[in-house]
Amino acid sequence: MGTWQFEGGLKFDRNGSLVMNTRWTITTQDDDQEFSLRNTDLLLPGLADFHVHIHRSTHTLGVSPHALLRSGVLVGGDAGTIGWRDPVPTRKSLPNLKLWISLFPHGLKHHPTIVAFPGLNTSDTQHIEHVIEQHRHDIAGIKIRLGQIDAADDARLLKTGILIAEQVHVPLMVHVSGSFLPPESIVESLRPGDVITHAFHGLRGHFAQSSSAIKSLEDGVKRGIWLDVGQGSRHFSWRTFHRLTAVGIAPHTISTDITQATWHQPPVYDLSYVCSKLYAGGLPLSTIYHGVVTHPTQYLERPLPPHSLVIWRYRSSYTRFPDAEGMVEVGPGYWRPIVVVAHGHIVRNLLKKGVKIR
Repeated sequence: MGTWQFEGGLKFDRNGSLVMNTRWTITTQDDDQEFSLRNTDLLLPGLADFHVHIHRSTHTLGVSPHALLRSGVLVGGDAGTIGWRDPVPTRKSLPNLKLWISLFPHGLKHHPTIVAFPGLNTSDTQHIEHVIEQHRHDIAGIKIRLGQIDAADDARLLKTGILIAEQVHVPLMVHVSGSFLPPESIVESLRPGDVITHAFHGLRGHFAQSSSAIKSLEDGVKRGIWLDVGQGSRHFSWRTFHRLTAVGIAPHTISTDITQATWHQPPVYDLSYVCSKLYAGGLPLSTIYHGVVTHPTQYLERPLPPHSLVIWRYRSSYTRFPDAEGMVEVGPGYWRPIVVVAHGHIVRNLLKKGVKIR
C-alpha cells in the first residue's frame, strides 16, 4: 500500500465550480508517488454512467464492467438489458451497478428484433413484485421502451409501466425516442422521480417539435421528473439539444446508452467523449460534473468508492461531434482519461512517475 499525491490541475467543489487543485491524495496498492499535473487537467472522484448496457452470457448486447472501469466509469445503471423473467445478478458480481428492469420478460435479449408488448397477467405482476422485493437494493426501477409498434402499443406499455412502478414503489424510466404518443401526454403521465431517457432525441415525438411540448417538459422538470441524455446511436439531436437548452432545459444525468456496437465508435465512444461533445455544444462544466458525478450517484444510491480518482486530460484538436441526424458540432478538443484508480486499484495510469508532463 502507498500514497499517491497529485499536485496541480483543476477540480470541482461541491457546487460544481472549478477550483485549483493544490493536492489530491489517495491510497493505492502501489508505492508512494507524487505527480505534477498540467494546469488544465481535471481531477474527478470517478464517473457514473446512468444508462449503460452490461454484457452477460445470455444478453450479449452490452459491454463488460471491466471495459467501463477502464474508461473511468465506477458506478452505472444497467437500463433494461434484462427483463423481469431473467435472473438478477448478485451485487457481489456487480457491486457498483444498479438495474432498471425491463417490462419485456427478457429485456433486450432479442434486440434489434421488434415485438409488441405482450402485457402482464396477475401471475406476471406477482412475479415482478417478488423480484423487486427480493432485490430492492439492487434495482433502480422499471424501464419501458416506447416507439416500437404503434400508438396503441405505446399507450398500453406506458399505462402498465406506471401502474407496476406505483405498485412496487420504484421509479419508471421511459425510453421516449420515436414514440407514437404526443410528448405532452408522456410527461403528464409521469411522477416526480420518474426518468425520461433520450430526452434530447430528434426522432418522432421529440420534445422540441412544438412550444407546447417544450412547455410540458419544463413543467415536468419542475414537478421532479429527471432528464437523462442516453446518447446511443440514434437518440441525440443537436437541433433538439439547442432548442431545449436555449430555454434552460438541461439534463440531470449524462449517459452513453453504450453497447458493443457503439463502444469506441462515434457518435458515442465512451462517457468522456459524450461529455466532450456536450461541452462543445455549450453545456456548462458544472452541469457536466453534476451529470456524471453528483446526480447519478445520488439517484442510484451508489456512492463512488473511496480512494478513487479519474483524471481527464484535454487533447486540443479540432473534433467533429456528430449527432444521429447528420448534424455536426466542431469542438476545440476532447477529454480522455489518463488516470483511473478505483478503490485503490490502479486501472489506468498514463503519467510517468514523478515527471511533469506538458
